[in-house]
Amino acid sequence: MESTAGWAVEIKKARHIGDFTRWKDHDAYSMAFERLLRDLKAG
Repeated sequence: MESTAGWAVEIKKARHIGDFTRWKDHDAYSMAFERLLRDLKAG
């Protein structure tokens, strides 16, 4: 999720990349999943 490479920074600015690294934490997973669904519906 962290990178200083120019191409990665540009992608991160242009697109939301879901963070499911804390998938075992129910609340964190739920928040990331809800944001993913919201962004897919908006797109």
